[in-house]
Amino acid sequence: MENFLPVLLIVAGVIYKIYTEYQKEQEKARKRRPNIPPAVPANTVPPIPNPQQYKKPAVPAFPTPARSVTPPKPAIKKVEMQQRPLEVTKVQEQKKVRREKQRIEAIEAPKLEILTEQHIDFDLRKAVMQSAILERPYRD
Repeated sequence: MENFLPVLLIVAGVIYKIYTEYQKEQEKARKRRPNIPPAVPANTVPPIPNPQQYKKPAVPAFPTPARSVTPPKPAIKKVEMQQRPLEVTKVQEQKKVRREKQRIEAIEAPKLEILTEQHIDFDLRKAVMQSAILERPYRD
């Protein structure tokens, strides 16, 4: 109990010294960045917003359109298709054929390999020895 008071004073002094050093560092940081406002204390309550600010006005500022305003897509005319060069139409046809082949290949089931009967060499004695090697009884 006699040594308790000096230890307590030393611990309090160390804590106070750490706190003052922290305050000095904070002050240096404020001087380096003067444009940033100081931090708001955590125990302050933010002001309650006025709910009347968020009410919608009775009359909208702009009238809403009755239907969508998206412009229609221009349709490709058959006349334009006839004016295309022959090479372009050939390439387009080739692309269609390739796409169709890919689609058909994706749908088809994979071909199964047909295995012919082969002579399988199985040695029971060798299998038993390998099994015994792999499954050795270990002692704990």
